Amino acid sequence: MALGVLTADTGSRAEAEMKLAAYVPLLAERFPAGAFTPASLEHVASKCRFFPAYADVVEHLGAWWLKHRPAPPKLPPTPAGPARPAPTADEVARVAAAVREVAAMLHAGELWHASGAWPDEASRSRPAFLSPGLLDQINPLPNGRKRTDAAEATGLD
Repeated sequence: MALGVLTADTGSRAEAEMKLAAYVPLLAERFPAGAFTPASLEHVASKCRFFPAYADVVEHLGAWWLKHRPAPPKLPPTPAGPARPAPTADEVARVAAAVREVAAMLHAGELWHASGAWPDEASRSRPAFLSPGLLDQINPLPNGRKRTDAAEATGLD
């Protein structure tokens, strides 16, 4: 009702009451009770010269609430779990082998040596391309066609 008093309205009191009766339940579902304060009323009323349409109320009240809503409560800190034991030599070796294998697949064997050492700096900056066979393993062409079918027929790879 205060919004109707603060804004100019050319309609009758009955029309304003009918609009409010329709607005209030929808606004109550859309916004929490904390959004309806004298400050939010003043904000919405200051944006509207005439009694606002529902969309205008939602727009202006939503903008006000976005700036003034309370911060969500902080979660309590996660309790620390038991200390993890140091990795064993076997675990370290398995992870190192897996990293070498993945690096070899990603670099198509051009940048990674079997010894596990990187080549010199000049070799590392060279682009490496995947072979057609490896591309087919990763992502074949549509309908299951292979890039290497023609190459196998001609003996090229």
